[in-house]
Amino acid sequence: MNDKSSPSEPLTWGVAATVSRDAFVRQRAGRKRPGTRHFVPGAKIWVLPVIWGDGGDQRYVVGTRRGTGGRSLIRLVMNTDYLVNYRVRPVYSPKLYAAMGQPGGPRLYPSREEAGEVVRWWKWERTRMPHLLLQERPGEMHNADETCEFCDGRDAARAGVGVEGNPYTEPSHAPAGTVDWWSTDHGMWQSGWLTETHRVVVHRLSDLGLQHIALDRRRMRARAESTARTVVGRTVAELEADGLGRNRLRFIRGDYQPRVMDGIVHAWLDETDRVIRTQAG
Repeated sequence: MNDKSSPSEPLTWGVAATVSRDAFVRQRAGRKRPGTRHFVPGAKIWVLPVIWGDGGDQRYVVGTRRGTGGRSLIRLVMNTDYLVNYRVRPVYSPKLYAAMGQPGGPRLYPSREEAGEVVRWWKWERTRMPHLLLQERPGEMHNADETCEFCDGRDAARAGVGVEGNPYTEPSHAPAGTVDWWSTDHGMWQSGWLTETHRVVVHRLSDLGLQHIALDRRRMRARAESTARTVVGRTVAELEADGLGRNRLRFIRGDYQPRVMDGIVHAWLDETDRVIRTQAG
């Protein structure tokens, strides 16, 4: 990658992500709609490295501005709660490369390996920690369209798939039953499957940590079902005034059908921003 003029080599390596379909924020007209103010749901966004002062929740990103037909690249700071599925991708476009590396802005990733470290951190932070109950701030569940092996295992159990349906190779680098073992793709799928299968009769789980996860999932589901019963017929403004945030309630407009999420109520809105039906996880 020394010759950045070579068309066969990328200009740099970056971290791409997708704007979640769970994103639903207030726009210029004051009304909420799917996506963010600047990006439509499903838009591909390039996430730039952390710079001093922006932390990890607010990051510089580059993407195509909504309503411009793909003609306008913009760079801004946005909330990463609205992004899903970080992945390492090569950058070939000189226009994109220039937008990512504007003078006075954040630096680029120095290597493919460093970009990969960010992707692995995101995977751990967003899909491992919430399900393994390792968060500093409990209750912050990832978006429904985030790729998650725990959720896949849970959904497989609901569909009647046996534990032998785990598609991931069992890890050999970590002792069975440790956090390192459970946090692999195989372990996360299996923990989702086991805690769903034994959600009602938790004591049948031999692992104490899994019992704790299953009990917490049962509490989250009960809370979500209670919330779902109270929101139908109410408006977005009324529910926001009650302090119901994204950690409990996510609004939907249109035919989007998210997967069921532990502790989350998805609420569909009519044209007057009133909840007409819900889905509780």
